This record gives sequence, C-alpha cells and structure tokens, in this order.
Amino acid sequence: MKLKTFLELLALVFIWSGSWIAIKWGLTEIPPYSLTFFRFLVACPVIVTITYYLEGSKSLKINKNEIITFSILGLLGITLTQAIQVFALKFTTAINSSILINFNVPFIAIFAMIFLGESINKKTAFGIFVSFVGAVIIVVNGSLSGFQRINIGDVLIVLTGIFWAAYSVAGKKTMEQRTPLSMTSLSFIFGTIFLFPLALFESKFSFIGRLTELGIGSVLYLSLLCSVYAYICWNRSMKCEKASNVAMFLYFVPVVTAILAWFLLGEIITIFTVIGGVLVILGVYLAER
Repeated sequence: MKLKTFLELLALVFIWSGSWIAIKWGLTEIPPYSLTFFRFLVACPVIVTITYYLEGSKSLKINKNEIITFSILGLLGITLTQAIQVFALKFTTAINSSILINFNVPFIAIFAMIFLGESINKKTAFGIFVSFVGAVIIVVNGSLSGFQRINIGDVLIVLTGIFWAAYSVAGKKTMEQRTPLSMTSLSFIFGTIFLFPLALFESKFSFIGRLTELGIGSVLYLSLLCSVYAYICWNRSMKCEKASNVAMFLYFVPVVTAILAWFLLGEIITIFTVIGGVLVILGVYLAER
C-alpha cells in the first residue's frame, strides 16, 4: 500500500471515530433523518464544486443508463447507510456502534470475492479475525456482560454495515469508468434527493430556529470532514487498493473512539482497551502482508 493512501486512511479513521460523538451531540437538537439530510445538503455543493474545479463539467455529466447505477449507489451509501445509522444511535451507544459497524469488513471481503473476483488468503482471513477479536475486547471491556442486551439500534447498525459493504464494492466497480470524485459527487446528489422526503416528513424542519452552536457544529463536522473529505479518501483508496485491505482500517475506529471518549467524555481506558488495540493493529498488519 502506498504511503499516501495509508495516511489518508489513517486520517479517515480519526475523522469517522469522531463522528459517533458528533452524531450524539447533533441528536440532542436535530431529529435523525433531518440531521442526515442537512449533513449531505451542506456536503453536496462542496464536493460538486471540488469535482468541477479539479475535473471539469464532464465529470459531473451522467448518461441515461447511469441513472439507475447512481440511484442505487446513493441509496446504499447515503440514504440507507447514513440515515439508519443516525436513527440507530437514538437507541444504542456510540461505543456499541463503533464495534458493530465493523461487521461491514467481512461483508466487503465476501462481496469483493463474489463480484470483483478478489481473493482472500488465509493470512488476510486470520488478520480479519484477530482484529475483530480485538475490537470486541475493547467494547465488552473483557467481560461478556460488557454488551448491553441486543436492541433495535444494535441490529440496525449491523444492517448499515451490510449496506456500506454493498456500496463500497459497487462503487469500486463503478470507478472502473468513473473517477472517485465523480462517483462520490453523483452518489451524494442522488442520496440527498432520497433523504429529503424522509427529513420533511419527520420534522418539517421546525427545529431550525432552536439550533445552537452545538447542532450547527455537528452538522459542519459531519458534512465537511466525515462526508466530503472522508468519502473522497475512501473511494480513492478503494480504487487503488484491494477492497478487503482498505476495509481493514475500519477496525481502528473502535480504538480511536475509545481514546476520544476518554478525552472528551471522561471515560476510562482499561487494560482491555490496550489489549484490544494491540490486537486490532496486529490484525491490520497481518492482513496487509
């Protein structure tokens, strides 16, 4: 893996780890579908402008036979994954979410094997397993009682992991003809369109007059960093590297989430957090060899 790609994925891990806290803060003022809609309403013109500036108007043109493709990508990667994920956080914790979302990693590897013909060797499979064990240790803090009873929020987070895996693999296939910027921009446009009726029906945007700096800051963080920058890095990495290797970096998210929770929320990092973090890093190393 190239150093630039590695550094971009590392930055993405830190940004997406912070997203769990930003979503929790945002939900104190904004309903879930509306929070997701405004996140991409802000992100959409930014990423479209970047695409136009760097690649020209041709990169944003869409053929009739691509409408279904980008509708599916927008639905999978934006509407379903992000809206359901935010909705799920009303019922489950950020730390549970940060581990359960990692179920997308084996699904990415499986979908890539089925649809892209990518191979999964024994070392990659073992690395995935080691990283997953490490992530579980972090969340349960070394005890099976660390998990709260399974609720609808947990189930929905797992479901969004499957949607994200499908988006990532379908997007990699699409990027055989499109640049990462082009695919991301068009996916954002279609996904945002699909989000609008959900947000309108949910709140009619009556909360806008009551927004504080916390709500606005959450939207901007989720829009500019988690959506624009992170999506560009993700799709560019998916184009250049094996999908299963890129997906492995998502196992860092629970580690960084634990650190952010300690720093911002005063939570304690235990010995099990350290052990789990070592296993996560070891698993990534094994999968990349």
